[in-house]
Amino acid sequence: MKPLYWIAAGLAVVVFTKAPADRYDFSEVLGNGFVLIGWIRLARAVPTIPLRLTLWYLAVLGLLLAIGLATPEAREWLDDADPAVVWAASLPALGFLAALCHALTRQARDARARGGWWWTVAEVAILVALVANVLYDGAGWTWLYGIGSVGLGGVLLVIVLCMVHGPAVWAGGPDLEAEVEPA
Repeated sequence: MKPLYWIAAGLAVVVFTKAPADRYDFSEVLGNGFVLIGWIRLARAVPTIPLRLTLWYLAVLGLLLAIGLATPEAREWLDDADPAVVWAASLPALGFLAALCHALTRQARDARARGGWWWTVAEVAILVALVANVLYDGAGWTWLYGIGSVGLGGVLLVIVLCMVHGPAVWAGGPDLEAEVEPA
């Protein structure tokens, strides 16, 4: 399976599933595990991808945080925690997505791929939601209520872009011309 397909599958599992309050949240761990597998495969397929080390750290940290918050007690504690703690718990995963979007924008631009600018749209949506949550909770800017849906739109756009651009060589897809042997 292509690297971006793993990432899309992991994000879909994280976004579209939720564990009952009294059960372990294995779906979050599984989804982040798929994202990490996709990142490992992408890093191997495209060794020149920008922000490589940053993406490694964020992918691993996102998985470790998902493991730590998988228990019902941890999720209950997080539900009662300060909004800043909830925001901080989402940083590794959303930071990974924003950095991945930035890296893939550069990859698409260097490959002169059509539609690569959509990665920038997704990155901006995720970053706007991250900053808006700080301003909403910290500065009391209540007019920003609901801006997190922009970030969700960015994540959903990343899922679609991973599916659309998954086969591209610049995104870790197979190089079909290199695999064809001359007759």
